[in-house]
Amino acid sequence: MKIAITMGDPSGIGPELILRCAPLIKKMKACTIFGNSALFKQVSNDMKLKENYRLICNSIANCTTSSNFQYGKPTRQTGLIALASIDGALKSGSDIIITPPIVKSVIQRDRPDFIGHTEHFARHYKIEDFAMVGIWRKKRIMLLTTHLPLRKVFDRIEQTSIKQKILLLARGLRKYFNVPRPSIAVSALNPHGFEFSTGEDELIKKAILQAKNKGINVHGPFPADSLLDRRYDGFLTMYHDQAMIYLKSKTRGLNFTMGLPVIRLSPLYGAALDIAGKGIARATGLETAIKTSIVLFKNVRRYEKTKST
Repeated sequence: MKIAITMGDPSGIGPELILRCAPLIKKMKACTIFGNSALFKQVSNDMKLKENYRLICNSIANCTTSSNFQYGKPTRQTGLIALASIDGALKSGSDIIITPPIVKSVIQRDRPDFIGHTEHFARHYKIEDFAMVGIWRKKRIMLLTTHLPLRKVFDRIEQTSIKQKILLLARGLRKYFNVPRPSIAVSALNPHGFEFSTGEDELIKKAILQAKNKGINVHGPFPADSLLDRRYDGFLTMYHDQAMIYLKSKTRGLNFTMGLPVIRLSPLYGAALDIAGKGIARATGLETAIKTSIVLFKNVRRYEKTKST
């Protein structure tokens, strides 16, 4: 089990989080941090984490020569550093990749087509059937659409894509979460569901019926304002905020890319530029991502072994 950890944008809290997780990372037998040793050493000095740096210094793979940054001030250069770290991890042949937060806007200065980790990983692995899934405890919440202006979401409410996401979620719940007969709830698009629908929620209903005909235990569409209080193994939401308002109100939430040939997890928060360099970042999210990734990896191994017998 090879684990890769990217650095995130160095102007944010990513390097500090990794240093705070050093005792946990040290216990991993095959864990590589993709970044820059000089940069991590500087952060460890600034954050008074020198001993933590010594724990992981031999696990750092230098994938960029640049180490110039300022806390809280992302630049084109910090975006290139973050991207080099991601691409180093992708090329490493690792089974698990953990990704601290980046600043997408500075990466887009050189890579205008960069949307985020999810899409970048899918493009690298040439995967079309994938999805962003937020995890908090026993909640697994898939997004039909991710980072889109709201006015464009309506164009993506397509019967075929909704059905495909339901099928992907059902497979993923079995494969990654060891749920043999998963139950799934789907959100409506409009407030109160059908009450304000102009045809979208009727279309969602048709996709649900198609998935039911494939043997999937799926229900809805339910109003999104109460969806996540229901007792189901997995949920499919139509757009970003239907999932993320709930998930980001919790601590230790995770972002999981379902459908890749590797386990990719990230804490559910941004680069936290306002607290970068102040030594107050909490590493619980990154710790949870590392521990959860190992559980998911073992579940996949168990699932594949069962399928082959």
